Amino acid sequence: MQPDIQPVSYSTDTFFNVADHAVQARPLHEEDPQLLPLVIEPAHNGVRLVEWIKAHKPAFEKALVKHGGILFRGFGIDTVDAFNQFMNCFDTAPLPYMFRSSPRTELDKSIANIYRSTIYPSDRKINMHNESSYSRVWGRKIVFCCIQQAEEGGETPIADSRKVLQAIPPELVQEFRTKGVKYRRNLLPDLGMPWQEVFQTVDRAVVEETCKKINVDYTFRSNDHLVIEWVKPAVYKHPQSGVETWFNHAFFFNKYSRYEELDMDPEDELPDEYLTSNTFFGDGSEISFDAYSAIKAAYDQNLVVFPYQNGDIIFLDNMLAAHGRSPYKGDRTIATAIIEAASDADDAFKTGL
Repeated sequence: MQPDIQPVSYSTDTFFNVADHAVQARPLHEEDPQLLPLVIEPAHNGVRLVEWIKAHKPAFEKALVKHGGILFRGFGIDTVDAFNQFMNCFDTAPLPYMFRSSPRTELDKSIANIYRSTIYPSDRKINMHNESSYSRVWGRKIVFCCIQQAEEGGETPIADSRKVLQAIPPELVQEFRTKGVKYRRNLLPDLGMPWQEVFQTVDRAVVEETCKKINVDYTFRSNDHLVIEWVKPAVYKHPQSGVETWFNHAFFFNKYSRYEELDMDPEDELPDEYLTSNTFFGDGSEISFDAYSAIKAAYDQNLVVFPYQNGDIIFLDNMLAAHGRSPYKGDRTIATAIIEAASDADDAFKTGL
């Protein structure tokens, strides 16, 4: 029997009824307070976000789990150094970006693991996903900081992954619950990402040892061509709230995502070696275009898009909120950091498989 999916409910209770009245909190969309993110702004001049976070961390953490995402606006954090100081408020240092699915560079070589958000052609969108949900290890939280907003576009769309799960047809959710998601990646230097970039090493022996350690099947078809495959759950349980969430890359890595990017029809066929990634049900059976479209519709139904302002910080619980990127024009600099490592080895997340 499929477990009941509890409806997501919100209130405008912000948890921040503090004596100093340093901040004010409100929903981004007053007409629909159930939409994430919660917006937190200074109530008066001179409020330092770093100090406020340190003084109110339990309340902040509680609000983040409730809402899934928080937008800090108006605190003037618009440099890499200021963003790094903000990230130092938390219990774990930013994580290195390993088992990569996209190129990343550090914005300042003297500041570890504060990256420029995904390097990808500016005229293309990046589909919705939860950061590294395909990986055996991921970060519980992902944070974006707008250093320079784009001339046009360049938003970071977000969606509540709990509500995405609710919006997917129950029979499709049940199939994913039963079978999980199988991932396949073709790592090639001229087509997608070389394995040296993905694994951050030039040593094949290190790659082989890593794959064995994390239970990933691997085949070197040549020195430059590595194929990797593995299976993971599609639905996870949030370790604090216990609420189930759609947490995977089944949509983002699927071949139809690539087809849409190339303006191909669903009936078209690309040879496997030309697909940098693809997803299947965990038993290897194909995810149909109808199933892919149903997942896409669930994301679209819950999409929240708003323009950046310089100094904005979007703070997401990575297991509760998916994100993407809109095409843009002009210069755009968004810093990003990932914190609090989590792992498939932790039973707290498991709902099946």
